[in-house]
Amino acid sequence: MPFKYYGELMAILTTLSWSICIFPFTEASRRLGPNTVNHYRLLLALVLLSIILVLFNDFSFTQLFSEPHLNNWIWLGLSGIIGLTLGDYFGFTMYAIIGTRLGSLFASLSPGAALLFGFLLLGETINVIGIIGIIITSLGVAWISLSKAEHAKIPDYGHGKISKGILFGVLSAICQGVGLVLAKKGFFNPKIEQEINPIHATWIRMITATITIFGISIIAGKIKSISQPFIDNQNNGIKFMVAGTIFGPVMGVSMSLYTISVLNVSMAQTIFSLVPVFVLPIAHWIYKEKITLKALLGAVIATLGVILLVWREEINSII
Repeated sequence: MPFKYYGELMAILTTLSWSICIFPFTEASRRLGPNTVNHYRLLLALVLLSIILVLFNDFSFTQLFSEPHLNNWIWLGLSGIIGLTLGDYFGFTMYAIIGTRLGSLFASLSPGAALLFGFLLLGETINVIGIIGIIITSLGVAWISLSKAEHAKIPDYGHGKISKGILFGVLSAICQGVGLVLAKKGFFNPKIEQEINPIHATWIRMITATITIFGISIIAGKIKSISQPFIDNQNNGIKFMVAGTIFGPVMGVSMSLYTISVLNVSMAQTIFSLVPVFVLPIAHWIYKEKITLKALLGAVIATLGVILLVWREEINSII
């Protein structure tokens, strides 16, 4: 495959990795609790990424901290806090409440946030076709998520009301889109006059998010209650958290940062938002969830919106 398609290939592999990680993370969140999972999968990912960088990328432990420029720490750190600390907390809670199939559809809302903040922070522009794509994607998601028939099919797992799940799904999508834009802004290292290693960039996001979330919990006096389910391996949930961490924060996030290093951030996010297309058959296979005509049409509509976003410039030039 020609080099120019590596970015698109990495984006597809990222989407697949994130689609897979949703399922073990959903199980882990229901067994250990979303807050516990959000804390300890960050810590585990940080350990794994540190090992990868030191053993396979010739980084010394001190270089992990000294090589990045202040610019990298600020923007990648903010990206970690917004995308990983906040965004994934909203996401884990959403999946625990409404499940993988319906929850994954909210990923289709992320391109809108990425395009808006990409314009504000990176100077990326969007034309009328792109705006139409955002609207169509949002309608596809809303049609399914706001359907009473879909609500009636969601079992009560005891993690909150469906309306809370929907709200957290929207917030998660916004945080993911914004986090990706901030990561793109933090890639360039003025010290070496080139972009930082994508795995190292992921490490910076991870360590910042980990320190932030544990710091907040310690100050709030909640660290014991959050840690106890992990210490007890409540409902045998740790194995699911480990699997989700490998496919999500380690593989998925690293590949996503490589993708935005070679692709326009809004283009990358639109490909990432195809998670629902991957999740529908996987959810049917794992949980035996029925793929209704409405769910299928909603996914198709959302995907059509994504396609408009991806090809907005080409379509605009034709018309």
